[in-house]
Amino acid sequence: KVPPKDTLLKNALFGLVLVLLLLPWLEQNEHFFQPRALGGVPPSSENVQFSLDKWRSVKFQEGQEAYIKDHFGLRPFMVRFYNELFDRLFDEYQAKGVVMGKDGYLFEENYLLAASGRDFLGLDSISSLVKQLSLVQEELSKRGKQLLVCLAPGKGSYFPDQMPSRYQFEKQLRNHPYFSKTLKDAQIPVFDIQSWFLQMKATTPHPLYPKTGIHWSSYGEYLVADSLIKRLAHLSQKPFPYLKLSHIEEDTQPRDRDDDIENGMNLLRNLPDFKMAYPQFKVQPLRAGQKPPRVLVIGDSFYYGMYNWGMMEHVFKGGEFWYYNHERLVPGKATTLVEDFKDYRSKTHAFDVVVLLLTEANLPRFGFGMQQMYLGKIM
Repeated sequence: KVPPKDTLLKNALFGLVLVLLLLPWLEQNEHFFQPRALGGVPPSSENVQFSLDKWRSVKFQEGQEAYIKDHFGLRPFMVRFYNELFDRLFDEYQAKGVVMGKDGYLFEENYLLAASGRDFLGLDSISSLVKQLSLVQEELSKRGKQLLVCLAPGKGSYFPDQMPSRYQFEKQLRNHPYFSKTLKDAQIPVFDIQSWFLQMKATTPHPLYPKTGIHWSSYGEYLVADSLIKRLAHLSQKPFPYLKLSHIEEDTQPRDRDDDIENGMNLLRNLPDFKMAYPQFKVQPLRAGQKPPRVLVIGDSFYYGMYNWGMMEHVFKGGEFWYYNHERLVPGKATTLVEDFKDYRSKTHAFDVVVLLLTEANLPRFGFGMQQMYLGKIM
């Protein structure tokens, strides 16, 4: 006897639901699909192995719960589907601080606050911070060391016309112009990259900033790296390896960090971008017997791209990157913490040149505490 149609439909729906429920488990164990990996920081939960002690202390149960939550089959697809749904239905992004500007330009809010002047420190605070840095420079100079401040650009100030209207203000006091002027008045060497980028904007053959990323483009980063090397050679009066450009590749699909905001949003769809440029270069080493100065970079993520392609290994040999003056990054070594230094000043004096590099959005945190940590014993 043939079952009624409603029974067949119910059985089919039950089977479909059962398959959907089992699909994540099957994918986790059999890997039928190859979903695109999620952007951002990967899950840190570990697959806790069973033991009686861990069972009694509930560490096994809690660990397995966290691990399965972070690693269940089809997780990348489900996260992207969830984010896409909220974007389409509620115009909300699950990535923290992301703001959609005009014409599809992506921003992070702290760059919009910087460009609109909402994070302005005030003239007295800026003068105080620069005065502290001037004392650091004086101490370094006594020991034959050099200091250079690099003011990296902010995307809001670079693309003011694409900022959402609610962040745009006219004649608003902003941190960048006052830091730039105050540093120069204090005779502290400054590489004002933000002003340089704005001067080049109308004539640059390739984009200096991407549409869906927050950092300077790979092309812009190359220009900065090349110029930074030359400035440090002039400042220290010592030779450095240099970058030798072979050619520039163009691509409509962003590479490296050129769409890092979009990657962190983890959407199903690909947002429109414009054609980007990717310099192909090699590091020209020094002649035998020549040794470059040791360089310390204290900075934010705008230096991370250079660090990743090997700036410290091939140009600033023997140098270190103190990320946010917190993580001590040395090529080939495990990451340690700057706060663990017993003597911050002596660690700093091990280098010939100190570079302070930070973007406009981080100017309220100018120096990341390095002035206070350095001056602690002489103030």
